[in-house]
Amino acid sequence: MATKKFPNPKRPHSLKRIVKKIIADPDYAKFIHGEVRKARGGDRAAAARVAAHFKPLRSELKALKIPASQMNTVLECSECTRPILIDFAAHV
Repeated sequence: MATKKFPNPKRPHSLKRIVKKIIADPDYAKFIHGEVRKARGGDRAAAARVAAHFKPLRSELKALKIPASQMNTVLECSECTRPILIDFAAHV
């Protein structure tokens, strides 16, 4: 079976949008989970793909009780904390 391709969207998805996409499309869930795993392992290309697909909104981080002092870190660091926010949904 051929692997489904997921080109970068025009704009990264918010947390709410990417979770909906993950739930609706198991192939996308597998794709993004694989990219998150590679990014966590230090793969910069995978981190760039995750960043292209996902950027949470500040309001979403606030709703998750992310401290204001850490919001910029989460929003700017595609290789560290941001992928953690979607990995649980993609893995399930």
